[in-house]
Amino acid sequence: MEKNNGDLSTKAMLVDLSIRQWNARKFDKKITKEVAQRHGTTEKVGRYNKNLLPFEASSYEAIGATAGSARTEHYEQTLPWADDGPRILPAANYMGYMDKSRARRRLFDTAVAAFLPEYPALQAKAKLTLNSMYNAEDFPTQADMAGRFEFSVKVLPLPSGDDFRVSLQSEEVDVIREQIERDTREAATAAVGDLWQRLYKVVAHFREQVKGDGVVREAMLANLRGLCEVLPRLNLLDDPRLDEMQRRVMDSLGSYGAEDLKRGKKRTRKQAAAEAEQIVKDLSAFMGG
Repeated sequence: MEKNNGDLSTKAMLVDLSIRQWNARKFDKKITKEVAQRHGTTEKVGRYNKNLLPFEASSYEAIGATAGSARTEHYEQTLPWADDGPRILPAANYMGYMDKSRARRRLFDTAVAAFLPEYPALQAKAKLTLNSMYNAEDFPTQADMAGRFEFSVKVLPLPSGDDFRVSLQSEEVDVIREQIERDTREAATAAVGDLWQRLYKVVAHFREQVKGDGVVREAMLANLRGLCEVLPRLNLLDDPRLDEMQRRVMDSLGSYGAEDLKRGKKRTRKQAAAEAEQIVKDLSAFMGG
């Protein structure tokens, strides 16, 4: 079901998640040169990157874990727009996305706040551990360290040819507007295609898990149900086939719990595998192969 860009620009926006954090790794040119000379080769063979915190630093690691979770959730709650940078956020999912984003921001800020007071002691420990590899210039000052972390979300309008008002010859403006319209339509179509791919992957993974004799974990089932829950809000083009398939997956596979699919329950697992197999086949048909 194709929509024009005017409809799309009222149904969706672009959202850009930017997370910066201090990287506790540093390329060391001097040591790289020493290693190359010791082995009778050149610096082009390899680079020596120092781990500036070569020991367990749980407060620092918590920041990275929180950032990673935020990025994962960002991708789960949005649709692709370009290879990198902003992603499409349907208006139907705006409140859900922003609620989750604010919660992740609070976790990130809390993790940074826990790390900063520990930083001087971690640097002192690093000095002893790194020994002759220690270089004070590799470490930001305590005052500068807080500025090395940032968590921001920017919302931008979806491009529309009607908004292009640069002063050019009318023929050129028309060409550019048509290009903007075409690019936006193609991106929206690709975004919905991404939803089909996501659904296919979780169902195929479900099938493989229940076909074998492995442990079916609740986390895998939660991922399947989570996608089914958000998918209607991400269905940018209101594809009825996608809505129908989402309901089918949720009603069929989403009804199982890990307890239902324990190793000893072979009959239930066989039934679940058959249901998943048929859905995979139907998804493949919808996706063109």
